[in-house]
Amino acid sequence: MQKNDGYLAHYLAPDESISILQLTKQSAGTLCKQVELSINVQDVLWAGFATNTDAATLALQGVMRNEHFLVGEVIYPEPPQTPNVERVKKPPRTARTTGSPTKSAWFWSPGLWMDSPEKIFNVKSKVGLNRIYITVPTNNGEVSHPTELRQFIQKAHAQHLQVWAVLGDPRAVTYEGVAKFITASAAYAAFNEESIQAEKLEGLQLDIEPYLIPGYSQDPAVWLSKYAYVVNNIHYAVPDLPIDIVLPFWFDPATPVVATMLDDVADSISRITVMDYRTNPEQIRVIAAKFLDWGAHHQKTVDIALETLPMAQEERRHYQRAAGTGELWQLNLGDKSVLLLLKTPHPSDAGVTSYHFTHSRLIDGTDISFYTKIDSLKPLINKLEADLSVWPSYSGLAIHGLDYGLMK
Repeated sequence: MQKNDGYLAHYLAPDESISILQLTKQSAGTLCKQVELSINVQDVLWAGFATNTDAATLALQGVMRNEHFLVGEVIYPEPPQTPNVERVKKPPRTARTTGSPTKSAWFWSPGLWMDSPEKIFNVKSKVGLNRIYITVPTNNGEVSHPTELRQFIQKAHAQHLQVWAVLGDPRAVTYEGVAKFITASAAYAAFNEESIQAEKLEGLQLDIEPYLIPGYSQDPAVWLSKYAYVVNNIHYAVPDLPIDIVLPFWFDPATPVVATMLDDVADSISRITVMDYRTNPEQIRVIAAKFLDWGAHHQKTVDIALETLPMAQEERRHYQRAAGTGELWQLNLGDKSVLLLLKTPHPSDAGVTSYHFTHSRLIDGTDISFYTKIDSLKPLINKLEADLSVWPSYSGLAIHGLDYGLMK
């Protein structure tokens, strides 16, 4: 767990073994896979594990910091879609039968509901919320502040506000993490059993985000299998607690690995919440339709979430495969594929695929978050509710980021 001066990145395999990528000037021993390159340590801006692909183009998105380019995402071109009439669907004509759409939001800091519940209720009144997701700490298998939680839930219910607990941590898909999540979930179930109806949590939302595990992109199918294992085991442990899972917009239900995961957890969940983080109304609808179709087919309700948090400005650098010289190298190291971003173009070594820089653009988050477009959010919400309500699976909108700054 100690990072030396040559450390570049690490990769967690599904069996939870760790591969470390580093630069060194000398032999690292027989247990390591090595390749000798004709570059110096100071030539490298960034390096990391890559997806084994023969892409003609790719992009790196990140920020410059301390003379290094910190990459948050490696973006590969999407494979061409196979024509499929099932992918282009019109909204079903069946009217919704699940009642009026809800409006929900997250309040991540426990200090809000314990010390400043009036701030939550103020947001509830302004936005018209009727469901919230809160962090409920546990300790030794019990809810840490049961008296305060019961008092808060009673006040929330008096204002017709549902209260759900939310658990979020990518490490839930590890051996240690799943045990922690099951223990916490059992604590919520025990809390409900010991509470009168007006004091109960309505359900549990799982915001696990397994794709944030370093190494997820190396084997998504296995990691999603582990994710399904976590969700199903939580349901088995607390069968009376409704479960909602949060999914990113790019988890297209028609993608085979995602479809398999959703089929695996369908009997364990009551609904899904989709992080449909876009500001263009048509993009929001197109993304939402894929999940609403899935929900209608599987008789699950679906919430569509929008983002209002400020987004950090990042640079997206685009590269194209080059003949012999480039500032981005891809090479194989053992059974891993590695990317090396260099400060300047270098003639590539044997076994190296080179890419040269073509262009870059700034990503300021305005296409993702309504933070700078907050005035356009309310009329858009009304329009989206009217458009999406034609799906019987649509259950409401969730707004992320409404708790931003409330603890100040």
